[in-house]
Amino acid sequence: MSSAAEILASQLADARRNRRTSAPFPSSAITTMEDAYALQDIATTIYGRRNGYKIGATSPAAQRIMNCDGPFFGPMFAEDSHRSGEAIVIDETMLAVECEFAFRIGPISRPFVGGETAESIASVIESCHPAIEIVGRRVASEGFPAIVDAISDFGLNARFVVGDEIPDWEALDLAGSEVRALVDGTETNAGSGAQVYGHPLAALAWLANALTAQGKSLEEGDWVSTGTCLGIVPIRADSEVVADFGPLGSVSVEFLGRK
Repeated sequence: MSSAAEILASQLADARRNRRTSAPFPSSAITTMEDAYALQDIATTIYGRRNGYKIGATSPAAQRIMNCDGPFFGPMFAEDSHRSGEAIVIDETMLAVECEFAFRIGPISRPFVGGETAESIASVIESCHPAIEIVGRRVASEGFPAIVDAISDFGLNARFVVGDEIPDWEALDLAGSEVRALVDGTETNAGSGAQVYGHPLAALAWLANALTAQGKSLEEGDWVSTGTCLGIVPIRADSEVVADFGPLGSVSVEFLGRK
C-alpha cells in the first residue's frame, strides 16, 4: 500500500495505544475489502503482538446492521487481553460487549489449504472457553461504520476477556447452549451458540478459510473469539457484566468509570 495508507495505519495504532478516537478518514481512503485488510495488517504490525483473531458479523442480524453479506475478522492483542473478573477502565473507544465462544488453537500438524468445515477444524483446537469481546472503534463517526472502515479499524476489536476452559467441550452441543448477559445481576440479552454462524465451529472454519485465501494461517496459541451469541450489550460505568453460559461456565468483567 501507499505511504498514505501507512500514515492512516499509524493513526489507528496511535489511537488504540492512547485509548482515544481519531479524526475520520477521507471517504476515498479505503474503498475495497482488499484495501481494508491490507491497512489492518499494517496497523497490526505497528501496534503490538497479535495473539489471535475476532470474528464479526457471524449472524444475519449483525450482517444487516453492518450492511455486509458475510463475516469479517480482525486481530486481537496480548496487551489487550484479560482474564475473567478483571476490572477495566472505560475509554472513549469502547462501544459495547459481546458474549462469545472462544477457542485456543493447539498444535497444528497439517497445512490449511481451504475447505475447512466445522468437523475438520475441531482437530486443531486445544480448548474452548466462554469469553467477552469488548468492541470499539478508533475512528470517530456517526452511526455504524462501513464494513471497510470496520475491517481496517482492527475489526472493531478493543479488548478480549476469557473465562476458564470448558471441560469436555467436544461432547457438548455448543450451538444449542443458551447464553445470557447480565449487567449487575439483571439479564439484558439472551441467545445461543446457534447465532454464531450456525455453530461456533463453523465460524472458526470460516476464519481458517478466509486466512488461507489471504495467504495467512491460524497458528498454535492463537485465541479466536467467534462472534456474539446474543447481540450487543451497552457498556455502563461502574458496572459488572457477566456472560452466563449455564453449565458451561461464565466470564465477567467490571467496568470502571473513565479516569
